Amino acid sequence: MTATSVARPRISGERLFFSGMALLVLLSTFLGFAPTYYLRFVGPPPHPVEPLNPLVFLHGLAFSAWVLLFVSQTLLVATGRLARHKTFGVLALVLALAMIPLGIAVGIGGIHRPLTAPPGISPLSWAAIPLLDVPVFGGLILAALHYRRQSQVHKRLMLCAMVDMLRPSLGRLLPALGAPGALPLLLPMVFLLPLIAYDLITRRKVQPATAWGTLVVVVASILPLVVWNTPAWLAFAGWLGGL
Repeated sequence: MTATSVARPRISGERLFFSGMALLVLLSTFLGFAPTYYLRFVGPPPHPVEPLNPLVFLHGLAFSAWVLLFVSQTLLVATGRLARHKTFGVLALVLALAMIPLGIAVGIGGIHRPLTAPPGISPLSWAAIPLLDVPVFGGLILAALHYRRQSQVHKRLMLCAMVDMLRPSLGRLLPALGAPGALPLLLPMVFLLPLIAYDLITRRKVQPATAWGTLVVVVASILPLVVWNTPAWLAFAGWLGGL
């Protein structure tokens, strides 16, 4: 067997881009949840936090596993190990289906855990973030898995889903850095700009999956802020909390 035959494929600019975005998602997730989840037992958190009950711990574990799986899958593609990438696709589907009910259950439970919400935001209002967003995140993931044989669609929908997933982590991280009000909940949309720019530079147009995924994330970012202080939402969230 010659050296040429065992050499790994050259990593293309496209694979570098998506791998870099995956690592950025990983870093943002870790920084956002480090004080309240990943590092909460290392030292005192910078602000009071709710106790880590079993449901919240399981939710955090599942979503952390998902982020690590996403990064691993992206790197497997980048290094040309497509067979292994496809093998782990089954695990991705199982994990995604588990995350949706877990996210909704934790969102409802958070109504009775006021310190879960960022300072100045009512738990009833904050419940709009997971309860309206988890189905969107899950829908993008399932759509990406459905289009797994169309790699250009698959990878873009998956990245859009991961950007949408950043809202809770950035919603905790950025206020700690001084960002005002609900602005941090809109900032995940900024993470879509590199994808749009990448499409324009490499394709001279925005790939349809990028356009649709961006539209979904933008609507999912704005809708909770529109409804979360309305009497109808507050009444609905209060009803959920009473179940």
